[in-house]
Amino acid sequence: MEVEDRKAMPPPPLPSFRPPSPTTPRAKATSTTSPTIPAFKLDKSLHAPSFPAANSTQRVSGGARAPPRLGPLPSFSPSPTSLMPPPTSRSPLPNRLPPSSTPSSLAPPPTHTSIPSKPSRKVLLTPGHSPLDWARLSSSPVSLNGLPPGTPYLKVPPSLLRKYTGRKGKDAWTVLGGKVYNITPYLPFHPGGEPELLRAAGRDGSRLFGEVHPWVNWEGMLEGCLVGIAVEEGEVEVKGLEEMD
Repeated sequence: MEVEDRKAMPPPPLPSFRPPSPTTPRAKATSTTSPTIPAFKLDKSLHAPSFPAANSTQRVSGGARAPPRLGPLPSFSPSPTSLMPPPTSRSPLPNRLPPSSTPSSLAPPPTHTSIPSKPSRKVLLTPGHSPLDWARLSSSPVSLNGLPPGTPYLKVPPSLLRKYTGRKGKDAWTVLGGKVYNITPYLPFHPGGEPELLRAAGRDGSRLFGEVHPWVNWEGMLEGCLVGIAVEEGEVEVKGLEEMD
């Protein structure tokens, strides 16, 4: 019975399911094609333009010049002679100074032109006999030549000069540069001592004076001690300085 019922009544159809519709519509696929790129070909018959142009000023004046070339770099290796100190310059004038015993000296250069053969020895002067005291005394109107007041300058021959040696209470005369000076007042003021100055008494002391201190101006220092001028023997007349050569 059941079989016959199944055959008489067919089975119900299967349920159909629809997919849910999307919220947004799908984009339709489009075919993408690349943009067309223009192509060109170079004509072999055409040549690239030359620089500079054929009718330009640069080509007419001398044409294209080649780029400058760099030369090789010089060698910086020092030569044996470049490391040597420069030679010392020699003065055309001879060196008149004696070689120094010390490497360096702070002493000022001498003001005289010649070197004294013997160094002068200074002594301790008594108070009131400094060079400043002598300058004050020699500038006074008092005569220091030891002659009587009003006596004119004398012409002194060698025989008269030898009598004034500074011994036995006599004055000491000497000749400096052809002039006769009475050095007796200057004895206690002499920085080298009285015995050193008396070496020139009674004779011509120009050479001795120049050897010891040639830079000293004796004419200004002994102006008040002037006695006269030195003459040869035979000229013993006393004359004024106006008649002297």
